[in-house]
Amino acid sequence: MTEAAAPGGAKDRFIARLVSFLTRTLYREIDVHWVEPPPESGPQLTVANHFGGVADAIVLLAVSPRRPGVIARSVIWKPPLVGRLLDWIGAIPVHKADDAGGAGSSNDQMFRSCYDALSDGGHLLIFPEGVTRNEPSMAPVKTGAARIALGARATGAEGLTIVPIGIHYEDKALLRSRIVVNGGRPIDLDRTVDAMSAVEASAPVSADDREAVRVLTGEIAERLRTVAPDYADWDEAHALSSAAEVTLRAQLDDPSQPVPVGLRDRLANALADRPPERRAAIVDAVHAYERDLEALGVTDADLHQRASARRLSTRLAVQLVAGVLLLPFAVVGAVVNALPLLVVWLVGRRRMSASMAATVKPVAAIVAFGATWAVVAWGALREWGAPGLAASIVLLPVYLTATLIVGERLVLAWRALRRHLRTRRGGPPTAVLAEERRAVIERVVAR
Repeated sequence: MTEAAAPGGAKDRFIARLVSFLTRTLYREIDVHWVEPPPESGPQLTVANHFGGVADAIVLLAVSPRRPGVIARSVIWKPPLVGRLLDWIGAIPVHKADDAGGAGSSNDQMFRSCYDALSDGGHLLIFPEGVTRNEPSMAPVKTGAARIALGARATGAEGLTIVPIGIHYEDKALLRSRIVVNGGRPIDLDRTVDAMSAVEASAPVSADDREAVRVLTGEIAERLRTVAPDYADWDEAHALSSAAEVTLRAQLDDPSQPVPVGLRDRLANALADRPPERRAAIVDAVHAYERDLEALGVTDADLHQRASARRLSTRLAVQLVAGVLLLPFAVVGAVVNALPLLVVWLVGRRRMSASMAATVKPVAAIVAFGATWAVVAWGALREWGAPGLAASIVLLPVYLTATLIVGERLVLAWRALRRHLRTRRGGPPTAVLAEERRAVIERVVAR
């Protein structure tokens, strides 16, 4: 069985822990929605929009039930550290003529590797746009994914499923932003090929069948566009999605039920078609509302379920007590991780495209945190022996987590206090939040 198709083992478990650490460190939240759960076995080709460079692959490695083999442009292998990391996780390079040194390169080996992996029941991941987008809207879908799927089917990959995934970043270059992953309706390749009226029953369908490739590429593009974002910028994408969710939640008969993600995305896309000044008004209202929600440690669902002022006050008190208890760990974590946190923060501040920042940031985090923690662990081993090494391995992630939690809470509380003093709003927190919530809904439903 090929590398990409190999079942979970020690290496898979280590990779899972590594990407989990990266995503938990770099992103505040990854919210995953599946229209249909992906298959647990059998050949699977995952296709996704490509807005975040290497970050896209890391996010999907973190949320996929089965670790996929990543198909990526060969130019990404040029930085030695990145190339070795990609080889280690079993990535498959694609050579393009417009890449430096790509002219004349053959992709025969890439296609053979993909066919073998899928024929063995493996799972592959490809970004069919072929380029990383800085805009939150998809580029034209290329034919590579369709050719891989059809070629694998022709060489024995039975029951191949193509799973479209849309990745929505709140801000792909910002440290500790949010991500939404939307899994779309899968494509049953056998059924799709059987339905192709232009393909004669006697003619074998393969990667060389141009009409079949064209039809399947169109189907992949259509499925992807239903789950991928299409907005002016990333901040607007997150704000309009949040506004749609708040508005739809207010219409639910059962307050405990989640908002259907499909309805939310359709309403958010409709809001994106409104005039710029109306979109800006919605975005401003959402920003004010969400910052105060986070400062109090509550959610819009809490308000919709008519959480009492006493309940919210109790939750705020719990947040404060937790912050006090975590403070000593947070201080130690800030001291120990000062250098790697500074490195990741500086990467986000450098003048580069958002997609480049999304690629460089995970690599910088691996190097900076890995080197710092290795030095600390080596010092603990020299000073206290094996118990010191074991304690450092256990406590270093705890210290970092405490630093991130306390730091974010302090920033949110400070922003809420400044906004309260600036606007001189009175009344209990529930009244202020209810007023902001009404403002969001009114701007969404306004004609």
